[in-house]
Amino acid sequence: MELRNINTFLHIAELHSFSSAARELGYSQSAVSAQISQLETELGTPLFDRVGKTVRLTDAGQTFQSYARTLLITAQQAKAALVPARAVSGTLRVALADSVCSTFLPDLLQQFHALCPQVELVLRTATADEMLQWLSSNEVDLAYTLDQPILQPNLVLVNVPEPVCFVAPAGHPLADKAEVPLDVLAQQEFLLTERGMSYRDALDQRLAARGLSIHPYIELGSASLLCQMVERGMGLSFLPEYIVRPALSAGRIARLNVPDCTVTMHRQLFYHKDKWLTPQMKAFIELVNQ
Repeated sequence: MELRNINTFLHIAELHSFSSAARELGYSQSAVSAQISQLETELGTPLFDRVGKTVRLTDAGQTFQSYARTLLITAQQAKAALVPARAVSGTLRVALADSVCSTFLPDLLQQFHALCPQVELVLRTATADEMLQWLSSNEVDLAYTLDQPILQPNLVLVNVPEPVCFVAPAGHPLADKAEVPLDVLAQQEFLLTERGMSYRDALDQRLAARGLSIHPYIELGSASLLCQMVERGMGLSFLPEYIVRPALSAGRIARLNVPDCTVTMHRQLFYHKDKWLTPQMKAFIELVNQ
C-alpha cells in the first residue's frame, strides 16, 4: 500500500473532487483515478461513490479515512525518528489568516509536530497587511494567508486559487433559484466577516461598483463560526468554498449562483527573500506543498 495513494485518497475525501485533488497535488486526473483504483483493489472495496459530478465516501471509505491519517502520521514519525534530534529544533513563528486555520491547520500542525517534535510553534492570526509588516521586521518566519495575489519581493511558495461563494440556509427562499441578482441579494439579512478581511473587502468593492451595499447584522472574524450560524438559519454569508464544503455536501446549506459577483482568493505562503531558511521552515513548507 503506497503512501502516495493514501495521501491522494485523503485529499479527495477532503475536497470531494478527483479533479480538485489532482490540481492541488500536481497530478493528472487519470493518475489520481489510477491511484484510487489501485488502493480500492488492495483493500477489496470501493472507497468513493461517484454519482455524476458528486464524490462521496462510502461507508468503507469513512472507516478507512481515520486509518489513512494514522498511516501517514506514523510514516512521518518514523522519518523523524531517524533524524538526529538536534537537526530540527528551535522555534517556528507563523502568521496565519483566520480563514486557513479551521480547515487546514489541525492536520498540518499534527503532521508538523510528528515530523519536528522538538520545535516550538508560535502562531499568530493576522490580516495580510500585518503579515507582510511582520515578515519585513522579522517578527515571524512564515505567513500563510488567503488574499488576492500579493506582489511583493517575498517568495510565494504556495499559490492555490480558492473560490469564495454566497451561501444560504438549506430552506431559504433563494436556495432553489437558478440565479440570484446582486440587487436582490443585497436586500437579505447577512452575517459577514469583519471589514479588512480580504474576501470581505473584495465583496464590498464589487457591490460599490454597482451602487449597492450590504449591512450585516453580525460581523465576526471566524469564518467557521459564520458557517455554523448560516446552518442554523440565521442569515446568508459570503465565505471561502473550502470552509463551507462539508456543510454543502451534507445539504445543511445551499450555494447561491450570483453571476454578477464572482470572487477568487489565493491561499499563499510567504517568507522574506532575505530570510535564512531554517530546517523547521523547510519542514513546514514541504507539508504545505503536499
